[in-house]
This record gives sequence, structure tokens and C-alpha cells, in this order.
Amino acid sequence: MTDGPSSNAIIPCMTRRLFHLLRLACAAVLLGWVLHRLRWDEVVKFDWRKVELWWVGVSLLLGGLSLLGWAGRWWWFLRVYDLRVPFRELLRLTMFADFFNLYFLGPLGADGVRLLQLSRRLPNQRGAIIGSLVLDHVGGLLGGMALYALFSRDGALPQGLVAIIDPVLLPAVVLTVLGLGVIMEPPIQRLFARMPGLRRVAGWMSPLFAGTFRHPWLFSGFAVSCLSTACAFGAFWAAARAVALPVDLPLMLGLMPAVDWVASLPVSVSGLGVREGLLLSLLEARPGFPPVDVLAASLLGFAAIGLWGLAGGLWLVLGRGQAAEATPP
Repeated sequence: MTDGPSSNAIIPCMTRRLFHLLRLACAAVLLGWVLHRLRWDEVVKFDWRKVELWWVGVSLLLGGLSLLGWAGRWWWFLRVYDLRVPFRELLRLTMFADFFNLYFLGPLGADGVRLLQLSRRLPNQRGAIIGSLVLDHVGGLLGGMALYALFSRDGALPQGLVAIIDPVLLPAVVLTVLGLGVIMEPPIQRLFARMPGLRRVAGWMSPLFAGTFRHPWLFSGFAVSCLSTACAFGAFWAAARAVALPVDLPLMLGLMPAVDWVASLPVSVSGLGVREGLLLSLLEARPGFPPVDVLAASLLGFAAIGLWGLAGGLWLVLGRGQAAEATPP
């Protein structure tokens, strides 16, 4: 008989809550810093009536398509492990994860939600599910890299920033390719297991190893990832057009990979404040980009994706209610 939760359970819970509170505080400080850079009278006088609702609808549509794409790439990566899950179920779990990612736990916690929920459906495939989530993160990284290579290095970003990003991305690409080789290629897996000091690591990673000849599913997932990432960045482009900023789609596709990578660092909730500050720094020097409008575009773009996360949270609540009603006493 126990008197209550053990200290071993309480301490991690308190740590997570403290970390979340620190991220909330950081988001508030960063947003306050962004507002401090602007003239407060301009912020107050911003006329939301000038926002073009048609472009807001386009932004919402692109945000929804990005979410469909994230579920789609996960579907392909599960096929790498020969797991067949209905797309509707993956969309439901992706929307749940997006809700927790945007408002509570961050990307790693959202992965925990997906792992927990899908493990209930496939209780003996936890290693394969974790492998698909690893590939999902790799797909998101490669999607951003592809857009960076196509759009960012051709004048969208300052050359000084490109000079910083390029040396970082090169080893990231090499490590990603090596990691995919370990996951996908049995000869590399055997070589990895024979390397001194890595046999135990290879044994620990073995549940993540996929079978051979699964490359069509892998590359299909990467292709879907590029499209879904472009849709997510396109949501910010449509949001900018909604507030009449003269930004074209290639420019926004060139800016957003760097902005998204920095905003994904776990220093703020959903990158709030980080994203706005970076976009403000990158766009305010261009003619026709009033800082207040840039801030409004960033917040509208975030809302275009965040509203789908709220829909996922509502789906989660309603699903629990229906499950409770269907369960006999």
C-alpha cells in the first residue's frame, strides 16, 4: 500500500512543468522585445480591417495541407517498416501531436504522444514506430534543407547568414546520410555492429533497423516532406499577402528554412518571439515592409497552422468523450 506518488515520479513532473514555465516566460520576453523594437503607437493603430480575408483563407488552406503532408510522410515512413495504418488514424494522431507541440510539450513530447497512441494499436511494434518517428524528423530536416538549397542561397538570406549556415549544414547532411545508411542498409548495419565499442550501441539500435529494398517508401516520404514543408512556409507567405506586404513566394520559401530552424530550438513555446524577431530583422530593411505589418504577418502565419492544432485538441477531447460513452460501466 502506498501513500501517494513516489518522489521519483514527482521530480520529473515538476522539472517538465518548470521547463515549460521557463519557455512560456521566454516567449513572453521575446515578444515583449519585438514590441519594444516597434513604435507602440504604430502597433496600436494597426488596422486589422485592412487584412484581406481571401488571403487569410489561403493561409489556412496551406496550413491544413502542410498537416495532411506531415501525416502523409509518416504513412510512408511506417511503410518502410511494413506497418500499414489507415491514413485517417495517422491524421488524427498528427493533429493530436500538433496540438501538444504548439501549445504544451514541444516536438519531443509530441512524438511521445504519437508513440503512446500508436503503440496501443500496434503493441509489439514499438521499435518500428520509434524508427518511423526518427525518419519523420529526418524527413522534416531534409525538406527544409531542400528548400534552403533551392531558394535561400540565391539572395533571399544575407550572405553573412548563409556563410554561417552552410558550414553547419554540411556535417548535418553527412551525419544524416550515414544515419540513414545504418537504419536502411543491412551491410552497413553488420559493419556498424563489428566496429570496436559499437556492438552494444548496434544492439540497442537494432529495433530501428528497417528491412532492405524499402527505399521507394523512404524517398516517397522525403518527397511528401518537401511539399508539406513548402505548404507550411507558404502559409506565412499568404499571411504576408493578407496584410499587403510585397513578398513573393520564392522569397518567403528562402527566408523560412533559417527562421524555422532557429525557432525550433526549445527556448520558447512554438518559437513565439524567436520567429517574429528573425522575420523582423530579415525583412524590415527591405522597402515596403513596415515592421508592424511583418509582425502581424508572422502571427497570422502561426495562427494559420496553430488553428489546425486546436482542431486536433478538440478532436482529442471529443474522442475521449465518445470513448467514455461507448465504454460500459
